[in-house]
Amino acid sequence: WDVTQSPPVSLHTLTNHTGVVYALTVAGDRLYSGSRDKTICVWDISQSLPVLLHTLTGHTGYVYALAVAGDRLY
Repeated sequence: WDVTQSPPVSLHTLTNHTGVVYALTVAGDRLYSGSRDKTICVWDISQSLPVLLHTLTGHTGYVYALAVAGDRLY
């Protein structure tokens, strides 16, 4: 979102998850999104257009929260 505009303007829609996104966190030039589809997507946000780098699978439940500490994703 460009929050300098009134009203704010959407810049991009990231479309990889197949379920509702419950969690977002940013660390450096990475955006992490967690979803009801039981995946975490890792996005490179260093450029003007975000790029999907990885989709992390294997969770047995919905991803409700994310946190980054150092080089670890929780």
